[in-house]
Amino acid sequence: MTRTKALLLAAGEGTRLRPLTEVLPKCLVPLGGRPLLAHWVHTLESAGVREALVNTNAHASLVRDYLALNNTRSATRLVETHEPRLLGSAGTLAAHPGFADDAEAVLIIYADNLSGIDLTTLLQFHASHSDPFTMLLFRASDPSACGIATLDTDNRIVAFEEKPKQPSSDLANAGLYVVDAAVYRDMATANAFDIGHDLLPRYTGHMRGLPFNGFHLDVGSPQSYRHGQQEAGAWAASRFHKDGPGKPAIFLDRDGTLIEDVPYLRDPKAVRLVPDAAKTLQRFRDAGFACVITTNQSGVGRGMMSKADLARVHDAFISDLAAQGASVDAIYHCPTKPSITDRRTIEDLNRKPGPGMLWQAAMDLGLDVHRSWMIGDMVSDILAGRYAGCAGSVWLRGGNSNSEENGLINHTTLGATSLEEAADTILRRHATDGIREASIPSTAQGVQGS
Repeated sequence: MTRTKALLLAAGEGTRLRPLTEVLPKCLVPLGGRPLLAHWVHTLESAGVREALVNTNAHASLVRDYLALNNTRSATRLVETHEPRLLGSAGTLAAHPGFADDAEAVLIIYADNLSGIDLTTLLQFHASHSDPFTMLLFRASDPSACGIATLDTDNRIVAFEEKPKQPSSDLANAGLYVVDAAVYRDMATANAFDIGHDLLPRYTGHMRGLPFNGFHLDVGSPQSYRHGQQEAGAWAASRFHKDGPGKPAIFLDRDGTLIEDVPYLRDPKAVRLVPDAAKTLQRFRDAGFACVITTNQSGVGRGMMSKADLARVHDAFISDLAAQGASVDAIYHCPTKPSITDRRTIEDLNRKPGPGMLWQAAMDLGLDVHRSWMIGDMVSDILAGRYAGCAGSVWLRGGNSNSEENGLINHTTLGATSLEEAADTILRRHATDGIREASIPSTAQGVQGS
């Protein structure tokens, strides 16, 4: 089998997706309850591609955290190349001229797209013809906003124009190429900045286009991102679950949500379940939800407690639940000591409001985050659920949120005064919504974004 490597261009700033991209890099915005980058890793893994280079710029540390999480579980290993200053798509190739030396072909992927393409089909098409360059094409709803290709009867691209005023067709560049190793090396030494503007014209007549009629979306703008969430959310979530929809979960904060809030709790004797904690957890489990605890525990990072202390607290917590006939599926904690006090800012992907613990649980337990909920008493809990791509969150009023934070709770977040009320709300919504159909969207749309 042809050895193929991949280059994932993921360093875009995503300026048009602000304010979301003020806290998350564009490649980690959630679609279907998983970050956009995870969809490409899944697609590469399914096609047998085992190594990918990922460029980073904005929020590089968060992408780095995700790469580390991926590499503990995925057969496709991700390697970071950091760009303190954006090099441009062609500049990234130029910075790694030897990347293709041990490969026969390289996939070049603009990682701010969501696509239903089977990369095995694309790679087979590339191997079936004699040209050294293949471009995936999709049918654009607005061809004048895209790079447009003209094909001959052999699917050879005989003309290509970026954002033409009078498009010759609706076949648009999908930002996904397969190139022979020799072409990669040629592109890397071309002293160019942008692949589309600077390099593609020189290969006209020597590359083939594969029209793709399935779902393909550039999520670079708020409009297209909303379209992706609405049209492709359930389908995107289903890609990670071969045997039907994954199990939905209730993600819960620990302190102030399930147990009384004791700062830097290290004494297991001080564990006190809040009223209805055990009863509520059991209601969720009876309704088919997994129950997962996600808790920031900076006391470990601050040296105020040991990991053994934390383990004893959790043993007491689990024992108290069991005494009342309840249990949880898993407990995740982040020991990172924060350097700032703003609970709205993501410093560490795994420390709430970062979504890392939720995504890790989804990987470990096969959870469908798209149909899951977050419950907590702090704005960091609510934002973690939002950034992970949960169906919704419930904020426990009267907890640790102040008036400034309250203003951040938007219409996607519900309020409750107790765990029991939170369960009533979620279970009512769950019964009404049912299981969303995870069929592939029929609409193909592309919107060029930055």
